[in-house]
Amino acid sequence: MPQAEQEKKQEIKISLRPGMAVEVLNVENRLLFMGRLEGCQGSSVIIRDAKDDELPPILYNAEVRLRFFQNEQNLVLQGKICGSTSQIWKIDRLVSQFTKEQRTYFRQRVSPHSPAMCIKWAAAAGGQEKKPAPCHVQDVSAGGMLILCKEEYRVGDRLSITGIRIVEQEAPFTFNCQVRRVGEMSDGLIRYGCQFESVPAKEQDRLLRAIFAVQREEIKRRKSRGL
Repeated sequence: MPQAEQEKKQEIKISLRPGMAVEVLNVENRLLFMGRLEGCQGSSVIIRDAKDDELPPILYNAEVRLRFFQNEQNLVLQGKICGSTSQIWKIDRLVSQFTKEQRTYFRQRVSPHSPAMCIKWAAAAGGQEKKPAPCHVQDVSAGGMLILCKEEYRVGDRLSITGIRIVEQEAPFTFNCQVRRVGEMSDGLIRYGCQFESVPAKEQDRLLRAIFAVQREEIKRRKSRGL
């Protein structure tokens, strides 16, 4: 094996830690389930469902993508199934696909759109610049969210978004974020892609729980429709 390839595989192994949250997708980037890393075994990884639910059946040698949650970056690996049960998938022949910022994580649509409030902050003044404005959260990931709002913001503006209700069983969220993308106005609303800033570990865990809850319901609905 070439030295560069050996070093790359060693780098992947060092980056992975048991218990890490992982999105398991097919090669078309469709979410299959939310999982957690059980551990590494030689050159393979073992994945369980995040809530220990039963896993869907999968063919031997089927290709999948694994997107691991890390503090600042998004580690994406592609590999092939080398073993599976109703409780675990074992994946080997791992190849690093790319590393991008957190906002590229799988985004979970929130339905109905979650009402919230956003406040623009003036960095120089260290305080609020405008009064709170109503907005709606259209989708959310571990790294950011897409909101709809009548207010005009620019790329680089920092917002505090409060009262975000994702699921009933979790209290509303508040996040500080930065506007990274601005869409065109439609029906009087502008779409803003926002990236979270400095989310405490406890709040990120709570956010993941909420996302997992929404995704489990979505997967159940797909199964009931035979999709």
